Amino acid sequence: MPRVTIFGTGLIGASIGLRLHRSAGGADLEIVGSDSFRDHAKAAERAGAIDLAEPDPRRAVEGASLVVLATPILAMRELLEEMAPALAEGAIVTDTGSTKAEVLRWARQWLPPTVSFVGGHPMAGKTETGPDAADATLFEGARWAIVPTREAAGDAVEVVSGLARMMGAQPMFMDAAEHDAYVAAISHLPHLVATALFRLTRDSEAWPELSTLAAGGFRDTTRLAGTDATMAHDIAITNRAQIAHWLGRYREQLRVLQEQLEDTTDEGALFRVLSESSFEYDAFRGGAVGRREIDEQMYEQIPEVAMMDMLLSPTMMERARELLKRQEERLNDAERRARGDRG
Repeated sequence: MPRVTIFGTGLIGASIGLRLHRSAGGADLEIVGSDSFRDHAKAAERAGAIDLAEPDPRRAVEGASLVVLATPILAMRELLEEMAPALAEGAIVTDTGSTKAEVLRWARQWLPPTVSFVGGHPMAGKTETGPDAADATLFEGARWAIVPTREAAGDAVEVVSGLARMMGAQPMFMDAAEHDAYVAAISHLPHLVATALFRLTRDSEAWPELSTLAAGGFRDTTRLAGTDATMAHDIAITNRAQIAHWLGRYREQLRVLQEQLEDTTDEGALFRVLSESSFEYDAFRGGAVGRREIDEQMYEQIPEVAMMDMLLSPTMMERARELLKRQEERLNDAERRARGDRG
């Protein structure tokens, strides 16, 4: 009977187990779950995500053809070292961590040459955590980053790609540095921004009043501040350089917005940023993702008036016309003053 071992039976690990059982369609498959929180493993077993809970890492991987690490990132290093001697020849190890460079380095350091490591990262999740929140459809339609080590066998890469497809996800191949740079921008930065915004308001003396007034916009924007602290910490310190890079770029964007907000001589500049961002975000939410759908040059080819006409809100279009008219009036006034000065 094929054996799959899943380390970490929280939301991600238990969801993988549920989907594996559903996809097996009654075929013989044993899923072993191992978790430092034994109540998580027992809950995953009761939910049908795993068949057996085994806390000892070496015993958990005995006879396993596929091992999935779905633990916090820093826990993976110790697990790789501890389970390495017990892995069967030809076994395949993958992970679900949000950073890849450090995990691949640990795999090269500890795993024997008879074992293939293929990094993975499903770009899916939800606010709820733990095995009770597990869902067999969690990864449906999501991207699943595949980041193999150079030493990984070709069939091992295919197995992990097949696992992603079995989860209902779409495999996306990239190297570790590329992965860590990209997810720093679209995953790790948003978490720290949400944390900063929440701390800013929470630390205010006006928080009793602010918290009463806070509604959907504030809650949606700061939702990621509730991310599990252990997971968030592990991500931050294993991808600190890339996250720091994007934080710097974010600060620059805030600086530009602040300057446009304070500039009373050109109100149209702020409106243009807000309207273009709204237009581009609607396109993103509507499915304009990937290199085929997004061509940065297309925005340069759209005339100014056409861009405004494409905005769906008549109110925004009217506001744009008003701002443009006021800008023209200010320019005409400036020209008249200049001619008067010369006269």
